[in-house]
Amino acid sequence: MFLFREKETEKLKEFLKSKTKKAMAIYGRRRTGKTELILNFLHNAGKNKCVYFQCTSYDYNSCLSDFITTLQAYYPTESLITSFTSFRDIFIYISKLPKSVPIIIIDEFPFLAKKNENTVVEFQWIIDHALGKNKLILLGSNRSFMRNQLSNQVAPLYGRFDEILEVLPFTFDEVHTIYKNFDEAMNVYAVTGGVAQYVMFFQDYNNCEDAINNLFFDKNGRLFQEASNMLLQELKDSTTYVSILRSIGANSKTSCQIAHKCNIDQRAVFTYLNKLIELGIIETEENFLATKKQEKRFKISDLLFRYNYTFIEPNSSIITALGKDSKKFVLGNRYSEYMGFVYEDLIKANCYKYASKGIIPFMPIKVGKWWGNILMEGEWQESEVDLIAFNSEQIIIGECKFKNKAIGLKELESLKAKATSIPTRGRKVIYLLASKAGFTIDLKRLSDDIILIKGI
Repeated sequence: MFLFREKETEKLKEFLKSKTKKAMAIYGRRRTGKTELILNFLHNAGKNKCVYFQCTSYDYNSCLSDFITTLQAYYPTESLITSFTSFRDIFIYISKLPKSVPIIIIDEFPFLAKKNENTVVEFQWIIDHALGKNKLILLGSNRSFMRNQLSNQVAPLYGRFDEILEVLPFTFDEVHTIYKNFDEAMNVYAVTGGVAQYVMFFQDYNNCEDAINNLFFDKNGRLFQEASNMLLQELKDSTTYVSILRSIGANSKTSCQIAHKCNIDQRAVFTYLNKLIELGIIETEENFLATKKQEKRFKISDLLFRYNYTFIEPNSSIITALGKDSKKFVLGNRYSEYMGFVYEDLIKANCYKYASKGIIPFMPIKVGKWWGNILMEGEWQESEVDLIAFNSEQIIIGECKFKNKAIGLKELESLKAKATSIPTRGRKVIYLLASKAGFTIDLKRLSDDIILIKGI
């Protein structure tokens, strides 16, 4: 099923029509549907307009041989193609043919190029000198390799692409379009992060619980080892990275805490953390309104990895032994807390959308959270606020509650008490409460003074 890729498809069409654009890069996390996007585009554009080739080997000569075999189907009378010993020579030759195929697509390009930098230099030359009237699209799931080529100024392919397209996971709203029930959509999104293939797996089962039992709480489940396998595809040795992800999944937040938990030198831990950030698996959180310099926090941003390294991987033995019967021991009371963090992230991510729709009365320049010491009942204690969003004059201070019970004045008063410790620096304070289950009548009566968001 091909869903929610209208913008990406339109960009491909524009690239095909352009008389000046020659090269395009498409990249994104594995399983987001890059190949499906291209195959759907091929189907609609007509196969005679595109050569599609997928690399399946790290070996240059094997890929070259397979590429030649693919080309023979498009150029059956050009027997000379089989004699070439490099991609460079092939591209030079086909660019001069009177009837060339307009677009050449190479899927999983990192398989071909990652272990041989000369190949990347070769394709730099091909893009610069050997395309002729042809166009080239390179696809890749290895995010660190592709991002390095696209953003590192010393990388051979830097600046060579006329179009760059990142294929992202589905948004929560898109997942909710597929799974109409709000709780079901939240559960699907919370364990998949909206990754297209994983989201569609859930359609093979009668309900969300049944899907999670079969996908995660079964040693043969399709997602039981998916995160671990993805790490192995990106890294030579994933042992230390697994330890770090387990540590963050168990609520270690700072580099000091992570280094101590994993028994890693505090200076060396940043090498691993930066690599996980580069892979899009973790991200940093910064306390924008801290009164003194505070250490950044780290969290797992990829929700498949967050769910896996919070619950599945640390408990793989019990899951292997008990299957779905292990779920109550593995999840316990922590799953509701986990869902609360996912809900909080969604509300924060939606702040710009809320501002554009007038739900928030200004467009924020920063969105995040706050943590620090607050005075409660005469004692200083560490606390945090789920949401801050501000510009130079106004600030939103908010809490997000993913509970089945409507929230009321008690939660508002608690938020106001915390807010007294936040250095707002003269900004006008606006309070926000987001609740899965909605709000009590007495709180709704104060709606002129606060922003209330039910659901997402």
